Amino acid sequence: MSLRRATTGAVLALLVLATSADAAEGPMRVVSINLCTDQLLLRLGNADQISGIGPLSRDPKLSVEAARAATVPQVAASAETVHALEPDLVLAGRFGATAAAAALERLGTRVERFRPAASIDMIRDGLLRAGDLLGPEARIRAEAEVAGLEARTAALTARAAALPRRPRALMLRADGSMVGPGGLAHAMLVMGGFDNILEHRFDPAGRARRGGDWRVELEAAIRARPEAILIESMPGAAPALVHRLPRHPALARLAALGDMAPEMIGVPGNLLVCGLPDALDIAEALLPVAERLSARPVAAAEGDAS
Repeated sequence: MSLRRATTGAVLALLVLATSADAAEGPMRVVSINLCTDQLLLRLGNADQISGIGPLSRDPKLSVEAARAATVPQVAASAETVHALEPDLVLAGRFGATAAAAALERLGTRVERFRPAASIDMIRDGLLRAGDLLGPEARIRAEAEVAGLEARTAALTARAAALPRRPRALMLRADGSMVGPGGLAHAMLVMGGFDNILEHRFDPAGRARRGGDWRVELEAAIRARPEAILIESMPGAAPALVHRLPRHPALARLAALGDMAPEMIGVPGNLLVCGLPDALDIAEALLPVAERLSARPVAAAEGDAS
């Protein structure tokens, strides 16, 4: 064997070993260009892995990881900006910044896309997948998060199953839409012991929007006699519909019902933006209310209205 051939072989072997070691330790430079993958990266990754995340993750109205996000670099979701960081992994959402993600792939960058979570199973799958992508330490953190998620879910499910009945609830988004079946907010509503009035009393034809939110006339929804009305809140948000919604005349008239008026409950919007275990905070806050309301006599609704 010639000296040149032996040297080439040794170099290739070292490269293979180095590549294997990097793979075992996880990617060294990770960029996220999606609010939800930002938070997965912040929660599971090592600080020295993170080359950049999107600016929205610093906004506490949208992110539960705002404090941690303030300690890492921000990056715009453009292919040029991200590519300049020479990442070995980019985390992206299925929706949003799709052009940047596609351009990065054409440039040879590895991009992993995550779907929005609409259920506990999807939260678990997202955590474990992110842990696998980010390396062994992240996997351990992901498994710990999943263990906590599953324990909390089991406890909530058992308590909800013990209710004598499920009270009716309506959940209003900050933009005035209503939470219908199929999204994460609905899943938390049900896990918190309530029946979503939109699931059983309204025809979904033509109403479904992305994420399970519906547009229904508020007065019609109220005629279905919800026993609790949940209103998504965003403390600190700029003046907008989110602040006017609680003063809507249809909601204001409910006060005249006295003891029969539905419970009005504020729901922190940042807990529902992304599929993280923090969403269970909502179900845990709702369940004591459902337990109390389920002991009351059932108020008759006016029937389906759509």
